[in-house]
Amino acid sequence: MPVPEEVGFSLNDGSTILLRLAGCGDAEKIIKVIKTDAPDRSYVLMEHYGSKPDSIKSYICGMDPERNLLLVAVSGGEVIGVLSGIQMDQGRRPHTAHVMNIGLHIAPEHRGLGIGSKMLDYAAAWAKEHDFEKLETDIFITNKKSLHLFERAGFIEEGTRQKRIRIGKQYIDEVLLGKML
Repeated sequence: MPVPEEVGFSLNDGSTILLRLAGCGDAEKIIKVIKTDAPDRSYVLMEHYGSKPDSIKSYICGMDPERNLLLVAVSGGEVIGVLSGIQMDQGRRPHTAHVMNIGLHIAPEHRGLGIGSKMLDYAAAWAKEHDFEKLETDIFITNKKSLHLFERAGFIEEGTRQKRIRIGKQYIDEVLLGKML
């Protein structure tokens, strides 16, 4: 059975969350969620596709929806979470085309409610449906909550890149996690 384009679920407080595929019109809302992360982490993420609405929109609209996933979590009409699943090496290398790299961002006031777990479940189902065999992510070692979330979702630590990111004068290690599907 195909993964639906939209999935709704209720939180313990009775509020409803809708997971849906992102569209071109979601660019500004996605930027807003990503900027709720620590400013240093947001900066690192936005290097990939820019920080201006036009560059984000161009990136989103240009994604191949058969090989890349962009999922948003919506509550009360507002985007509160974003999950990107990008095919490794943009599918250019047959040796890594089976791998999808995951990035997940939840607005701080919505963390710890199970939204990230539901988004990861959706991503795994979508990836299987699109013939991916492995999910990967890399997380700053200082982000203990995200590390725990991915481990609960079945990701295992595959290594650590020492002093991978430099922010100001501080170096931060990055943990590599993977999950076979």
